[in-house]
Amino acid sequence: MPEIVVQKVISHGLKQLRSNKAEFYDLFHQYSQDELSDDYGTKYIDDLWAWFSTTKIPVVKAWSFNAQVMPCISIHLANETEDEAKASIGDIAGIFDADGETGTGVFTAMVDIGIHANKAGDYVLWMYYIVAYILFKHKLMAHRLGLKLHTFSASDYNKDNNKMAENIWTRWVRFRCTTQNFWDAERFQEVMDLNVDPAVGLEPASDIAASLDVDINEVDTTANNGLIASRIGDDDGDDDLNI
Repeated sequence: MPEIVVQKVISHGLKQLRSNKAEFYDLFHQYSQDELSDDYGTKYIDDLWAWFSTTKIPVVKAWSFNAQVMPCISIHLANETEDEAKASIGDIAGIFDADGETGTGVFTAMVDIGIHANKAGDYVLWMYYIVAYILFKHKLMAHRLGLKLHTFSASDYNKDNNKMAENIWTRWVRFRCTTQNFWDAERFQEVMDLNVDPAVGLEPASDIAASLDVDINEVDTTANNGLIASRIGDDDGDDDLNI
């Protein structure tokens, strides 16, 4: 469920970043570097930290998005397509345990991460670099939760007046990953016991297997006499013996 994992990774990253001021300052250190310090500097980062540490930034699913709650981050599953290049024969994952085989389906998933804020400040810009930082820093967490080979790209800043208020700006991050779904496939048939004792007087045979030197038309299918040992030269079968 890629959209659930992405939501968890970002919300976890935001929480961790709020608890580590030094890490946050390191993230935006470039504002105080060389010529940029003339326009921004440490004071600018102080104001940025004050905003980030005191502002709620909920991470919501797209269908729960509310334009009245700003700023926020929305998560939306844009596309999920089975990856034919990674298909396996019979959808078998190559995993076998005591119960049976495991089936698998490999998908390429696209998750849209919407960064929404009003245009009163550089909020969308700040939030984008925070999200980008989280996606890189917690890549192993996403991998552990099933999102493999993930990359992302970002759109320009824009506003959609048809869906949101006029002062709401958005930047979309397209998160691409490979997922692998598993299910219990064919179960193993466990043989508990094998009876090798001969049985005599069973129902007539419904199927016959014979070597090439036997005329199948002369085989009696009306009775099953079990396994019989015959003596060479005893054409009448007087000395036949059930094994």
